[in-house]
Amino acid sequence: MRPAALGLTLWALGCGTLAAASGARTGPTSEPKLIRINEFRFAPSDLSVAVGDTVVWTNDDALLHTTSADSGAWSSPEMRQGERFRFVAVRAGRFSYHCSAHPVMRATLVVRP
Repeated sequence: MRPAALGLTLWALGCGTLAAASGARTGPTSEPKLIRINEFRFAPSDLSVAVGDTVVWTNDDALLHTTSADSGAWSSPEMRQGERFRFVAVRAGRFSYHCSAHPVMRATLVVRP
């Protein structure tokens, strides 16, 4: 595991199922925030989390996808259908990201202090 340039700690996970956190909360939560990749879209396309929160992308498409910060702060490996990528937000900021294989797939992650 290697810390990323903007203070995000990244690592890849295998297949599995996670429940999405519900409701607005302040501060880090114990349940991960879930972003689904489906039909060439990140859903939700805009997500706000707190420093310390865990975010998990799950690829629901049959094609390979990635999640890659425009700034280079993180870049997941290619994910097959059912695979996940996870990180813990350790620094506040606004992070635009895309799929490296399909650059028209775009979204934003906001990390609150």
